[in-house]
Amino acid sequence: MKFKKLATLSLAATLAVLPVSGQAFAAPGVDAPVKDNKINLSEEVGKYKKGEVVVKFKEGKSLSSKQLEKFDANVLEDNEAVVDSKVKVLKVGNVEAVVKALNNNPNVEYAEPNYLFEATFTPNDTYYSGYQYGPQNTDTPAAWDITQGSSSQEIAIIDSGVDYNHPDLNDKTILGYDFVDNDYYPMDLNSHGTHVAGTAAAETNNGTGVAGMAPNTKILAVRALNAQGNGSLNDIADAIRYSADVGAEVINLSLGCNCDTQTLEDAVDYAWNSGSVVIAAAGNDGVSTTFEPASYTNAIAVGAVDSSNNVASFSNYGTWVDVTAPGVSIASTTPNNGYAYKSGTSMAAPHVAGLAGLLASQGRSNSNIRAAIEQTADPISGTGYYFEHGLINSLDAVQY
Repeated sequence: MKFKKLATLSLAATLAVLPVSGQAFAAPGVDAPVKDNKINLSEEVGKYKKGEVVVKFKEGKSLSSKQLEKFDANVLEDNEAVVDSKVKVLKVGNVEAVVKALNNNPNVEYAEPNYLFEATFTPNDTYYSGYQYGPQNTDTPAAWDITQGSSSQEIAIIDSGVDYNHPDLNDKTILGYDFVDNDYYPMDLNSHGTHVAGTAAAETNNGTGVAGMAPNTKILAVRALNAQGNGSLNDIADAIRYSADVGAEVINLSLGCNCDTQTLEDAVDYAWNSGSVVIAAAGNDGVSTTFEPASYTNAIAVGAVDSSNNVASFSNYGTWVDVTAPGVSIASTTPNNGYAYKSGTSMAAPHVAGLAGLLASQGRSNSNIRAAIEQTADPISGTGYYFEHGLINSLDAVQY
């Protein structure tokens, strides 16, 4: 089994406070881009969890105590909300050696490092003066005349958590599971997830803050990234399965890495086969290399454009990217009652997740939702080369 090389992304930013119409907005400062994004598979901090291997056994198979001893391996206890008897996490000494050996073991379906994933946030030093342009550029206000989503449905935000006490989120956020601390209080200690949640479905027409793409749809907060914006492959895969199991119609994944992993693809397939629509950020390295989970067949990969509908310089590209959405200087919610402008394909993905929420409220299947999003996207410069379809069009989609 060969592993693709990983991409390194950054969440760090310096924020400056901007008073805007009585709201405390923050504008992102400069964050130096990571240059050498391609590295060899090795135990580097932030790439995969040191000494941990994810193993899926074949039906009815496992490793004996003697075999575990040979690999100097121990099975880690799984106390999380999602338990798969065939998938185990092993604590080992040499990750690469054990992965290679296990993939040659007749009892093992596959083995891979317990990768660490990072939120796809690219900061930028430009103050954006026009507030929210995302809904307007995607013809969403006209779509709201047809549907504003449904309070009986959920968009799962699998991320760094959500500040469920925020005045623009508190009345509509459902507390899911925290796969970092293994409890049911998925509070955001980073800000990334809260920002993503606000774009997808912030409380709307409430006289404060920002408007969400799916005003009436609930937010399911699922924490899989820690305070630094990192999360393991196993936690993220479990979070996807959990969200599907509790019935989330839409799952947003503003995270990823350049690492083709069967564990993650299986989780995305599981969610799709359960009826969920999976939306994923295409990544912020400005390259045509695929980014996972966005590149998987059963995920909708989302690239970013700016307010003039030009492809963002940081957005990954290629025909494996399905659609684009606004992702440069996006105003949304941040923890502690705040608001900020942030940029990245992380910010583009929840625009699409919100649109998927609108479509789900019309009683559509996940396959019909995907078709509506892709087939009604407006062709813009770069369509067919930088991305397969164009810029999402909410009105045309809800009328599809």
